Amino acid sequence: MERLWMAAMGGEAFYERDLPGCCRRSARSAREEGFECPACGAMWQSPPPAEPEGCAFTAGGPEESKGAA
Repeated sequence: MERLWMAAMGGEAFYERDLPGCCRRSARSAREEGFECPACGAMWQSPPPAEPEGCAFTAGGPEESKGAA
């Protein structure tokens, strides 16, 4: 299974194959929490676990709790 990496400053997550070449080499031997690329200095970390989104059909907003007007 290919791992996901996110820049240490946050932002978009990338699959290992989509990292720059120098970072990709370092990612193959990196531990789970992250790594710093020795060639370009970029810092990468594992993205936080995804949280499930709420369902719009079952979660009512503040207007719904007031009832019909």
